[in-house]
Amino acid sequence: MDPPSADSLTSGALAAAATAALSLARERIGVRRTALFWLDGASGRLACVATVAAEGVEGWLGQSLAGGVGMAWRAVKEGRPVWTPDLLADPRVPVSAWLRERMEAEGLRAVAAAPIRIGGAVRGALGFLDPSGRTFDGDGLGAIGRVADEVAGKLAAVAAAP
Repeated sequence: MDPPSADSLTSGALAAAATAALSLARERIGVRRTALFWLDGASGRLACVATVAAEGVEGWLGQSLAGGVGMAWRAVKEGRPVWTPDLLADPRVPVSAWLRERMEAEGLRAVAAAPIRIGGAVRGALGFLDPSGRTFDGDGLGAIGRVADEVAGKLAAVAAAP
């Protein structure tokens, strides 16, 4: 089975499945925003293909992260859930201008991300964003990893459906 494309994740049944899965992920982890970033092999960028928050999708959908930028890329590179208590102040993680702007506007600082694997390969990352003060211990990162695996399973199932 071929993995879903970024385009298929932004319209139709896959987009609806992604939004529903992100809503559930947001609720289960208890964060202000979840965002699904999909790897574009041709450009080497991660594109935001779905996001859920009370603030809506404006300024997120269609935006992308260059290689090595943001916690989503760190999760992809390391192949495991990662987090930082304050992405905007963490000198180890570069942040794109659009992401900094969105996070500042929404009061988001703490960020965790986990890789999305389909067919045994990392295809993207699921981000969890919350205001400052949020922490993710080992159990919390484990929960994030399990939720990311569930989201990947739901996307793969919808993509494989006739």
